[in-house]
Amino acid sequence: MTDQSEIDLAGKVAVITGGASGIGLALAVAAARKGMKVALADLSEERLKVAKETVEAAGARTITVRTDVSKLDDVVALRDAASQALGDPWLVANNAGITKLALSWDHSEADWKRMFDINVGGVVNGLLAFLPGLRERKSGHILNTASAAGLITIPAASAYVASKHAVVGLSETLYRELLASHSGVGVSVLCPALVKTNIMKSETTGAAPSADAMNSSHAMEPGDVANQVFDAIATRQFWILTHAAHMEPYIRSRTIEIVSQLNPSRASIDPDVARSSTAITGVDFLAST
Repeated sequence: MTDQSEIDLAGKVAVITGGASGIGLALAVAAARKGMKVALADLSEERLKVAKETVEAAGARTITVRTDVSKLDDVVALRDAASQALGDPWLVANNAGITKLALSWDHSEADWKRMFDINVGGVVNGLLAFLPGLRERKSGHILNTASAAGLITIPAASAYVASKHAVVGLSETLYRELLASHSGVGVSVLCPALVKTNIMKSETTGAAPSADAMNSSHAMEPGDVANQVFDAIATRQFWILTHAAHMEPYIRSRTIEIVSQLNPSRASIDPDVARSSTAITGVDFLAST
C-alpha cells in the first residue's frame, strides 16, 4: 500500500463525531500523531474532557464540542466551532453510532427512530454541514463509519443492520458523485467487524459469557482500526474492511445467495456474532439453515 506520507496531514483539521471513546477516540489519537488539529464531538461532556486530555497528550491542538449528531443545528455548530478555533476542516469522520440486540418484533418504534436518527441521520447531517465547504475548497476527505453489518446481516439486530446498510449505500453513491464531478473530495466507508469498544456493553450486561462477542479471536483493538483508516485515506481508498480476511467467506456466500436467488443460510453469517445473538435472545441461529 502507498506510504501515508504521500498526503501530508500536518496542520490539517480533523472533525470526529463519537470521538470520546472507541474507534472515534482512536481516530483522534492517530490524527494527532499525524500532526492534525482535532475537533472531538460526543454527547458526554465528561467523556469529552477525558478524551481531550488523551488526544492532546498525543500532540494535537484539540477542542471538544458537545454534539447530538441527530440534530442538524448541533452539527452545524460543531462545524462553526471547529472552523473558528482550528481552521477549515479537511477530514470529517461521521463516526457516532449505537446498536441494539433484540429480535425484530422486540424493537420498539422508539428503537427504530433512535437507531436511524443517530446511525444514518448523523451521517446525513455531517454531509449537510460539511460537504458544501469541502466541495468549495476542492479538498478534504469524508469517513463514514458503517459496519460489517452493512455488508452482511446479524441476527437480532435488524434496526442496526438496516441503518448500516443505509450508510454503505449512501457512501458508495456519494463516492461516485464526488469522483464524477471532479470535486477533489474523497470519501471512504469504514466497515469493521468486531472491535473492542463499549458499543456492545449495555447489550450484553448480565447475559451469559457466550453473549460477549468481544471474546472472539478476531475482535480488533480500536487503534488497529484507526491505522487502517489512515492507510486508506492516504490512497483515497473507498472500502475499508478492517477484518477483510475474516469477513470474506461470509460476504462471498451472501453475494452468491443473492445472485443465485438462494435463501439466506448459515454460510453468510459470522458464527461468532450469531453465537452472541443466540445467547441474548434464546433463539438458536447456529442451527438454522
